[in-house]
Amino acid sequence: MGNINKIRNVSFLKTISLFGVVGSFFYFLHIISGRLLYKGYNPMAQAISDLTASNAPSRNTALLFSFFYGICTVIFSLGFFFYFKGKINKIITVASFSFFLMAVVSFFGYTFFPLSEAGYAGNFQDKIHVVVTVFVVAFTMIAVILFSIGFFKIKELKYLGIISLITFILLITGAILINLLPAKYFGIAERINIYSVILYTSILSVWMYKKINNERENRRLLNG
Repeated sequence: MGNINKIRNVSFLKTISLFGVVGSFFYFLHIISGRLLYKGYNPMAQAISDLTASNAPSRNTALLFSFFYGICTVIFSLGFFFYFKGKINKIITVASFSFFLMAVVSFFGYTFFPLSEAGYAGNFQDKIHVVVTVFVVAFTMIAVILFSIGFFKIKELKYLGIISLITFILLITGAILINLLPAKYFGIAERINIYSVILYTSILSVWMYKKINNERENRRLLNG
């Protein structure tokens, strides 16, 4: 009975691990569908949040895919945290929790406080949207930095440390460009930030899946 429960738990965790990739798929569906339904939308200048703004013609469809993305990312990050909690080192555990907080704040914050209209109207809803963004960026930065440090401490996982470091550099680059580039290129700078996080989430998702699968295979070989 115990072995059956272990198999079920491993299968469940393998499924959870793939939610990161599935979430990324929904994220790009929300962008693609939004652009198709939002006539005149300029991805070079406009924020991705414009696609789900309260008055955006693409809101309903883009918001639906964005909702699925948020749910999948929250589930994945929660599963990631519990699976790796105390498993590799304390730094990875803290990084995982920060990553989970990022997913939760992003999901609930952007769901309940979308932009009131494309651009920035400056009302209460828009101000809270900006506050949510600040927290999302902060938790993301903390998570990626700690992941980089934690992975570099493990010889076999240094490649993930390098990936984490590259992601951090891309986040910093995007943040700098947002402040340096003319407004007509805001969308490009923002996408450097967001796409790097989406890609990083997918990489963690695939890595978790492979790790669980390898551990399951090793147990099977040990048990004969």
